[in-house]
Amino acid sequence: MRSRILAVAVAALAMSSVDTPSLAVEGPYSYGSVQVSCAPWDGPAVEVRLTTEPAHCKPSRGPYVFIAVWRGLPLRSGQTVKFGPGSDAGTASRCVKEGDCQAARSGTVVFDRFGDGTGAAGRYELIFKDGDVVKGTFDATWCSVHSLCG
Repeated sequence: MRSRILAVAVAALAMSSVDTPSLAVEGPYSYGSVQVSCAPWDGPAVEVRLTTEPAHCKPSRGPYVFIAVWRGLPLRSGQTVKFGPGSDAGTASRCVKEGDCQAARSGTVVFDRFGDGTGAAGRYELIFKDGDVVKGTFDATWCSVHSLCG
C-alpha cells in the first residue's frame, strides 16, 4: 500500500512539472524585442518594443508599447525603472502604429531578467493621460543592431 501511494505521488509530481511553462507572460503586450539605442541627447539608451505577437527584430506593424531607458545604465536583472513627473529615466508610449503614439503619464518597468545579447523579461505598468492602465509581463528577444550615438 505504501509503495502504491508513493508511486501515485511521484506520477502526479511528474505530470505537474511537464505542464508548467518556463515563463508565463500575460497582458496585451507580452512579446517583444530589446536593443541598444540612443537617448534624445545622443547618449546611450536601451529600447524595448512590446508587441501582441512574437517579435522578430523588425518594426511592428500593429500596436505596440515602446519603452526607452537612458538613466541607470547598464540595465541589470532585478532593476526597476520608474517613469513620470520628476523622473528622467526614460520614456514609455503606447503606439497604434509607427508615428502614432501616446506617451505614458507615469509607469514602472521591472526587469526580472536582463542580459546584453540575450534578452529581457519582466513586468510593466503604464498609466496614460486618459486614465487607461496597460500592464502585464513580457519576454523580449535581444536584437543586435549597430547604434552610433553622439
